[in-house]
Amino acid sequence: MNTRRLGDLSSPESIASALIGLLAVGLIAAQALAGMGEPTTPVPSVGPSAVPSAAPTMDPEIRRALATALLVNQSLASRGAALESAISVEPPVALDIADHLRSVNADLTAGKQAADRLRLGDETADLGADLATFYDGLMARTTETLGNSIRNTDAYVEGARAIIDMLAPLPALNDRIADALVGRSGATPSPSQSAAATPPPTLPPTLPPATPSVPPQSFPPPSGAPVSLVFNPGFEDGVNGWQLQLTDGARATLAHEPLGGPDRSAAARVDITTGSPARSGIALMSEVFSLSRGETYVVDLWVKSTAAREVSVRLVAPSGQVTASRVLQAGTTWSEISFDVTHLAADPNVQLSLDLGRSDATVWFDNIVVRKSSG
Repeated sequence: MNTRRLGDLSSPESIASALIGLLAVGLIAAQALAGMGEPTTPVPSVGPSAVPSAAPTMDPEIRRALATALLVNQSLASRGAALESAISVEPPVALDIADHLRSVNADLTAGKQAADRLRLGDETADLGADLATFYDGLMARTTETLGNSIRNTDAYVEGARAIIDMLAPLPALNDRIADALVGRSGATPSPSQSAAATPPPTLPPTLPPATPSVPPQSFPPPSGAPVSLVFNPGFEDGVNGWQLQLTDGARATLAHEPLGGPDRSAAARVDITTGSPARSGIALMSEVFSLSRGETYVVDLWVKSTAAREVSVRLVAPSGQVTASRVLQAGTTWSEISFDVTHLAADPNVQLSLDLGRSDATVWFDNIVVRKSSG
């Protein structure tokens, strides 16, 4: 099948090398995750000189905690980039900033659990204590910001800037985690000392929107599609299992088109009468489904619109915490959007949210798949 995949603009996977010392440490984390006793994505093998092995006598629980902390920090850096993008919009939208801050808190919950486990290890106690202090400070600041009225945009922008600045110790902390994974000893400066000695990292740049082009007229077959955790992924059962969520005066309708899909199968169409300045002000939501801790999942869907626009794709917990978020491009011809995400915590009640704010363009969706990665 010849299809066009549209790139992810801010995925944690795409910035791992900047945080973890290129590919080597990213592979170390994957090796450590393999010791969790849960399925993980296989990692390509590289030469022995490129990747040091994890300490053979390391407690598996400590190895798992180190790998989790590394993944959390990797994700936090991407949240910083997303916050930078959100406050750069004119005018900034407090609701969008709040969504990113909830994502930060979701990461921090997993990070604090890992830090608590590291504090119990003789060789990792200092690192665990410093990570706990780092995560506690971030959570206190995000919680303080989320306590403001959503109408107080200035408070949300100020809070986002503070969080971005507070992420400065990430590279130094990641170096210490990498050293612990391979059993290296060395100095263990506190996050505040690391921040003073190390200039703030340059957050990954936000890539310019891709300009959709007309793909070849070759579409996925109507049968044999991958099994999706999302109910009614191809809208063959109407729009059952999907609902439109509207806030802040937005107006839109959800319709079923029996022959509207890319392969002349069924599709869903969202017509927007009154738009929303917030991405999540208009959201097409799936029914709940379950995700496992440490698993890598593929999110894949087909989309087109009446005009070039952005679509935000999120995995949302009932508490409102966003466990994964991507902003991707849709065009006037059917295109495939796909990305991977590693879930840091088990959650039996996740929803997929397709956010359609910031544009009034009509959007069609089909073949929405969330599945475990096959490697």
